[in-house]
Amino acid sequence: MLEVALILFGTIIASAAMAIGIGGGILWTPLLILVYKLSPAEAISTSLFIQVAGLGSGTLAYSRAGLVKKKLSVIFFLIALPGIIIGSFITINLPQQAVQMALGIMAMTLAILFVASNQDSDQNTKSSYNASEIRNVAPIPFTFGFIMGFLSLGISEWLIPALRTKLKMEMPQAIGTSIAMMFMLALVASAVHFYLNETVHVKIIVLGAIGTLIGGQIGPRISQRINDKLLQQSFIYLMTLIGIHLIFQAI
Repeated sequence: MLEVALILFGTIIASAAMAIGIGGGILWTPLLILVYKLSPAEAISTSLFIQVAGLGSGTLAYSRAGLVKKKLSVIFFLIALPGIIIGSFITINLPQQAVQMALGIMAMTLAILFVASNQDSDQNTKSSYNASEIRNVAPIPFTFGFIMGFLSLGISEWLIPALRTKLKMEMPQAIGTSIAMMFMLALVASAVHFYLNETVHVKIIVLGAIGTLIGGQIGPRISQRINDKLLQQSFIYLMTLIGIHLIFQAI
């Protein structure tokens, strides 16, 4: 019964993640640990495998809608790549509580900063970006690539506000660009974790992936139909909940 429920879990998690632009790992990892009794290392690697399907489905949907800045996605992927590999290699050897606590505080701080920026999505949007503007955003994937490899948490939670405020992207386009970058990173991270972790829960991965493939198509449609301001507020509220969850898990 719990195995079959994975399809429903996958659909719900991927729909929410693709609509708001978060990494599904923030929801998958606790679920796999608490409900399916996987070890943290197994939950992280399994989560990454499942996310590949959902992020791939979401990337396809956002790309078809013309909401992916492909060049930016590739640039941010290359910047984050070293951190992904390093974070994946040290997952098994370091305690996670302190990192989770720091991430929880950062997530809640980010939500506050996102509110404070009060960016009006209907004004000052841009279609092209120069090298200087991209360099201003580059430290985010460079720093948080490590976190995705280490804890299976997405980079988009931190990248989306920067794309909104620094590059003046509309919310759906910022989400689509981030999702495409995370899809490429999840492919690399899952390959590294597979190399490091011999235990592969095939049934969980397959059933979870089926759900995320469905949710990966639903989420982008939700994103395009929700008012941009409401989508931004949803992002803020969810980031606050994520922060509280991470802090609670670390205590």
